[in-house]
Amino acid sequence: MRKKISALVVSMGLLFASIPALAAPNQSDGGKVNFKKATEKVNPVIQIDKQSQTSKKAATFKNEAAKKHKPGEVIVKFKNTYSTESLGVLQTKFGLKTNKNLNKTDTKLLSFNAKIPIEEVLKSLNESPLVEYAEPNYLVKPDTVSDPMFVQLWGMKNTGQPIFGVPGKAGIDIGAESAWAVTKGSTSLIIGVIDTGVDINHPDLKAQIWKNPGEVAGDGIDNDKNGYIDDVNGWDFYNVDNSVYDYADGDEHGTHVAGTIAGTANTIGVIGVAPNVKVMPLKFLGPDGGYTSDAILAVNYAKAKGVKITNNSWGGGGFSQALYDAIKGSNSLFLAAAGNDGTNNDSSPHYPSNFDLSNILSVAAIENTGNLASFSNYGVTSVDIAAPGQDILSTVPAFTPGDYSSAYDYFSGTSMATPMVTGAAALFLSKNPSAAPLTIKDAILKNATPLSSLNGAVLSGSMLRADKVVNFQPDNDIPGLPFTGTSVTNTVSATSDLDDVFSLNLLKGEKITVTLTGAAGSDFDLYLYNSSATTVKSSAGIVAYSEKAATSSETFTYIAPADGTYYLDVYAYKGSGSYTATVKAGATAGTYENTAKEIGYLPTWGTSSNTNVSGGSFAFTNTAGAKAQFVFNGTGVTVTGLKYATQGIVKVTVDGVSSLVNLNSATTLYKQQYYTKTGLTTGRHVLTIEWTGKAPVGVKKTATAVNVDTIIVK
Repeated sequence: MRKKISALVVSMGLLFASIPALAAPNQSDGGKVNFKKATEKVNPVIQIDKQSQTSKKAATFKNEAAKKHKPGEVIVKFKNTYSTESLGVLQTKFGLKTNKNLNKTDTKLLSFNAKIPIEEVLKSLNESPLVEYAEPNYLVKPDTVSDPMFVQLWGMKNTGQPIFGVPGKAGIDIGAESAWAVTKGSTSLIIGVIDTGVDINHPDLKAQIWKNPGEVAGDGIDNDKNGYIDDVNGWDFYNVDNSVYDYADGDEHGTHVAGTIAGTANTIGVIGVAPNVKVMPLKFLGPDGGYTSDAILAVNYAKAKGVKITNNSWGGGGFSQALYDAIKGSNSLFLAAAGNDGTNNDSSPHYPSNFDLSNILSVAAIENTGNLASFSNYGVTSVDIAAPGQDILSTVPAFTPGDYSSAYDYFSGTSMATPMVTGAAALFLSKNPSAAPLTIKDAILKNATPLSSLNGAVLSGSMLRADKVVNFQPDNDIPGLPFTGTSVTNTVSATSDLDDVFSLNLLKGEKITVTLTGAAGSDFDLYLYNSSATTVKSSAGIVAYSEKAATSSETFTYIAPADGTYYLDVYAYKGSGSYTATVKAGATAGTYENTAKEIGYLPTWGTSSNTNVSGGSFAFTNTAGAKAQFVFNGTGVTVTGLKYATQGIVKVTVDGVSSLVNLNSATTLYKQQYYTKTGLTTGRHVLTIEWTGKAPVGVKKTATAVNVDTIIVK
């Protein structure tokens, strides 16, 4: 078998009480006591012996210092509905033409007269009031059990076996076998491999290649109407066709990555971390790399197909706002290689792994002794985790077409470490199919194994452990699971499952009442954390709570001071068993003056005193973007206010259905019921009152103010 060091990182490629810092135990009956919100116990750090410099293998990695780009092309995001044709003189001056639409609205790849310096084109476009940004089209490149070769897959099971003469350290692996005892992945789960092509006929990959259910092979018709004809297995953005593997292009890198993620469990070759999942090949890299524009198209293709995890073993170009925007909006976990230059990404950024996006997980590489690989980029703030990445055996295309007897090879690089983490992410998502991308990332980082060699090198200071990841319960800590409906029933235990955590999206002014009932003899408590909290293992971020002694009957009421995500924590202080937590959202029946905390005003409203209105005052605004929001729980709602000469058109919306109301009157009218909605089902409803800037016909154009006196819930 060949051995290759892959420099393949795309080188572009309601109890409002004061909260103690740490609450004391509230039990005195001699039973087992947990400290309130105690610090989570930290796993022991595995000590790794540092290798001497002389024992390290020489690195032979290409360091792409220059940020290369495609001549005669720029990526442009237009403001509003502007287009290339809107540029007028600039279009003529630079010969600008639209080559591709990179999304369905405003981001486009433009060509220009290549004889004109790109700096001049970018300067003029970025100064145009029609353009949000313009940037180069950067070149990026790859960063680069029953199965008989399993013994050589030290990253999955390290018994200390030597790899190319270097003995490993037993246990420095991802715990694949233990993970497989839980799941080998779901056959319905699709992982996007954004890379070079993938040899879809490789016997260790053929059964794992995604097939587009909306496409008929070979009919020359875009059956699923996604803009790509006969995209049966994915798409080749490099050659602009449906062939996701090209022998002439090599396509070793993507094939190797795919094998590590999903190599079939069979009696030949190797096995992947998640051998039951499907791989969607999205080729945008060729022998000489690829361009940002095509990477964006690949990201958008995966998004359109509902892919929640993509592997991205590439990078190296400059900062691209267009690529940043595509990844941010991808609704996926974007696994990214940290790079192979042996440098600190904190000071020398490597993109896309360095994008400051919560849905990116950046991966460094370790060798079989547990040390950071000599070639691997690192960064205590910019690189999240490490995984096996040196001398990794996986699938490659056949030297001779059709002869796969030796179609396996050792590659090294953060490119090889990234699919290890991608595979673990796939296992977790297979077990928890409703998990959001950030929940998957959280599970990976919170269940990694600390290594002394990684302390100060990566954010977590840890290496991947797939076995811990698949056994992680996502409701154990922030961000938890979404609280759906009005109640949830589950179990907690003071000895084995302390916390169940749920996320709640609340609007400014929204009132919630939370109640808890639990098993007899137990003492469960209830906490609400705000969006600043990062863990429920601390009191930091608690904004409301109920922790009565010797009971699991708890309740609190809270009014959100701002829009945001809040976290509800059911905590087993003592005992174990089932519980039911109920959340009643919204203001209940009654009259709410304009000064009520339950009404959230955004962004600028004033208050005017007047003895003729309810409560002696009313709220008003004449500011663009201003709105008042009110969450209520009832079957009807009425809004009262004033009508007078300076008032305009107000937009009132309940649960997404809007009405425009004229508040203008030549004479002042008080306590006017200007909006009423009845016949609603009992439950949470959202009312918004918005400034429109519109004046009624026949009055002064400046008559645009709106106001609120009271809101009445029925």
